[in-house]
Amino acid sequence: MNGHSYLRLLVDGAPLPHYDDVLRATAADAASPAELEELQAEHTLALRLRDMLEKQRVRGEQQRALVECAKELAEDRSDPDAILHLIVSQAQRLLGCDMAYLSLNDDEDRSTRMRVMVGATSSAWKDVRIPFGVGIGGRVAATGTPFSTPDYFSDERLAHDPAVDASVRAERQVSIVGVPLRNGTVIGVLFASNRTPGPFSHDAIALLGSFAALAASAIDQARQRHEQDQAIAALRQANEALRRHTVEEERAVAAHDQSMDIVLRGGGVQEVVTATGDQLGGVLAIFDELQTPVAWTPGASGEVLKSMAAAADGQAGELYWATDLVAGSENLGTLVWAPPETSAEVGDLDRRLLERAAVVASLLQLFGRNLAAAEARVRGELLDDLLTPDARTYSSLAERALRIGYQPQKRHAVVVAHIRAEKRRGLASVASDLAAARDGLSTVREGRAVLVIPSDDPSLTGRQVARSMTMRLRSPVTVGAAGPVDDPADLPAAYAEALACAQALLRLEREGAAATTDDLGYAGLLLGDGASATRFVVRTLGPVIRHDEQRSTMLMETLETYFATGQSLVASAKRLHIHPNTVTQRLDRVKRLLGVDWNSPDHTLEVQLALRLHRLTRDLAR
Repeated sequence: MNGHSYLRLLVDGAPLPHYDDVLRATAADAASPAELEELQAEHTLALRLRDMLEKQRVRGEQQRALVECAKELAEDRSDPDAILHLIVSQAQRLLGCDMAYLSLNDDEDRSTRMRVMVGATSSAWKDVRIPFGVGIGGRVAATGTPFSTPDYFSDERLAHDPAVDASVRAERQVSIVGVPLRNGTVIGVLFASNRTPGPFSHDAIALLGSFAALAASAIDQARQRHEQDQAIAALRQANEALRRHTVEEERAVAAHDQSMDIVLRGGGVQEVVTATGDQLGGVLAIFDELQTPVAWTPGASGEVLKSMAAAADGQAGELYWATDLVAGSENLGTLVWAPPETSAEVGDLDRRLLERAAVVASLLQLFGRNLAAAEARVRGELLDDLLTPDARTYSSLAERALRIGYQPQKRHAVVVAHIRAEKRRGLASVASDLAAARDGLSTVREGRAVLVIPSDDPSLTGRQVARSMTMRLRSPVTVGAAGPVDDPADLPAAYAEALACAQALLRLEREGAAATTDDLGYAGLLLGDGASATRFVVRTLGPVIRHDEQRSTMLMETLETYFATGQSLVASAKRLHIHPNTVTQRLDRVKRLLGVDWNSPDHTLEVQLALRLHRLTRDLAR
């Protein structure tokens, strides 16, 4: 009966006290000592059977857990770091310990380095280097055999290291076990630890060792998959690079063929710009040395071209790509590209296409300049005639201008360029190139270049010509400018005024500068040759003179009296025999005609000088 009771308890998995209850119940009915001894033997046997079954159950659960861990490790994972974290997490779950962690060996450094830890409360363990033979990790990494200690700091079998001990102490670890991660050779160590003293059982150490074998294989497979993924990614990148290179080469060949076709059939720079713009997108333009657009992609707005002109002048910044058009030592202009996206970088193919376009445009510009040089003599002869007052010159002007494409009805600036005598070689050629590029005329008189260029702003044109000629002749060029004029009969007077400005700049020791009479003011009048005195008076006081002539007023007389009396309203009124308020009203009218700053210190001297010249001219005419 007792055996059946113990069997039922074993089957039911009853707790330990129930076995003692059965023994007490049966021992009370024992008839003899021999029967009591037999009952105790049955109790002992039942407990042994219970322990055996419990161990088998635990071992079975561990095996199932190990199989589950193996399944997770076998999943397709190519990230080595993710595999390491999974291994450590599963190790902690298998042993039910406080902490689990893993190190990987560095054979060259003869150490094993901490990589992952689960259950940590500080960061002291990170990047800890454990030399071979030191501590548990160094011992297992060096020997390849598991090692366990119930109390780390009191275990005399271990060689200690201050840095390693500090990380162990920071995590309050006491009992620790380490097993090797072996894949042919030892590649690292898998640890488990508790914060309380006590040994790890042989079953726990064996279980951790079995899991470490699976983990080492998983690490190796993850590394291989990672390397394969990297190799595949590298091949894909190489294939994509090869594809892009092939496309770029095809584009480059097509661009080359197109460029050669344009050159061979005598095309112009506009065709080059249009064709290259179609390939690149964005806006493409070519500017001459004066930053004037020569050719541009269709649809480019005036604002965009104005901004690109600044880039052609060396202010490209990060918005534009610019390159000079060069033939030998000559600068023929600038090619500027505004990419379709302002933040886009210029790729190698884009750069090659732009450079090819610049070369072809340079050739076409050079061809054009050579043709222009052949026409320069004819244009120079026409300009010489225009600058010489002769009625016969103007009578044949229309026919001669039509033959060379000169349009005298346009507004033109007259520019006189002076350079030192020893530097005049090439002056005529450079002047001819600049004039032809702007549909103008040029000649050389008394060692100075004279240019007549379409322009509404003589001052700006003069500065541009001075800068361009100085750059090409590599010596300071001083420029006087006048105009604008739209009647060929006014060219001789404008030439004389521009020449006077150039001479004034030289007397002011402003070699290399450019100016008009407006820029120089009375200084130009005093230092020039006197030819611009009338123009100075008209420019300074013209509105007041015309007002007096048209309305029979006395504004000029009032101005003369105002300055003659030291700018006194009262004294002026007394001398003119009028009321001071009338003087004030007349001066207000002058202000409206000449501008609010006519009486400022900067303009007073010019106004008084113009008044004296006007009076002198009037007195001499009597």
